[in-house]
Amino acid sequence: TDQRAHRIPNLLVLLMLIVGLSLRSYMEGSSGLANSLMGVGAGFLTLIVPYIRGGMAAGDVKLLAAVGAFVGPVIVVMAGLIAAVIGASVGGVLLAIDRYRNGSASVERMLTTQFPFAASIALGTATALILRGLI
Repeated sequence: TDQRAHRIPNLLVLLMLIVGLSLRSYMEGSSGLANSLMGVGAGFLTLIVPYIRGGMAAGDVKLLAAVGAFVGPVIVVMAGLIAAVIGASVGGVLLAIDRYRNGSASVERMLTTQFPFAASIALGTATALILRGLI
């Protein structure tokens, strides 16, 4: 949905959050629930500043927080940082394409170009899990 409509449905994020918290709580007890809650907070805090500065949509912040419910604080921060690198790379490619097509890339276009970030979050999460040896 992010690719097609630039939206991440709140219901999807809420379901992810509930399943992540429930699963970690069921599998690991109260320590799993605590780790899951810390992951939610860490995921939220990782992207809240870019959101406040206008560089991120609220759905992306909520999505990374929901991912944190599954993977915990360490991996979700890694995932967010890796997603930022991936997103910056995609942004650079889009800027290069824009410059090629239009002969120049204006600062205005550079600051207002939007692209779906959910795919970057997914790739960042998978990469973080691989790097931590969990996949």
